[in-house]
Amino acid sequence: MSLRVILIAAQSLDGRITFHDVKGATFASAADRQYFREVLRGFDCSVMGGETFRVSEKAIRGRKDDGRLQIIMTRRSGATDPWGSVSGVLEFSRESPEKIIAGLKARGKKRCALLGGGQIYGAFLAAGVVDEVWLTVEPRIFGAGVPLTTQAVDVKLALLDCERLSSDTLLLKYKVT
Repeated sequence: MSLRVILIAAQSLDGRITFHDVKGATFASAADRQYFREVLRGFDCSVMGGETFRVSEKAIRGRKDDGRLQIIMTRRSGATDPWGSVSGVLEFSRESPEKIIAGLKARGKKRCALLGGGQIYGAFLAAGVVDEVWLTVEPRIFGAGVPLTTQAVDVKLALLDCERLSSDTLLLKYKVT
């Protein structure tokens, strides 16, 4: 079985993954937060951007023993590690999406959760390495905030499943075609 990369995001009805200038998906419903915690147990690795990591660093470091390798993409450089990486648990990378995915495959990883933000989603979609998109649609309209992807992409999707997480919140699962 090869590595499956699944983009997981919560967004407003108008496609924003943040509420205006507030960092993170603080607007996500309790139903989505519960779903997210449960579904992450089925992944052996995850990738996110530096900003997503900084917003959730305390929670991420608190889950360091859950067996999931977490890769944080960063543009920072330097000979020292100011973040406190732990090999095989929490690692920081400046590599391209293609190289990160190749490295995860070489390590025998099977399911990778792509966790944001908009720059990371756009880069991985543009690189053609995303297999599925799992999107929680919250019943909110913001008119501003970070979009799902911050770069132009053209990705065709086929609906796999649609379910209600609550009376107002939908979970849509798509396959990248």
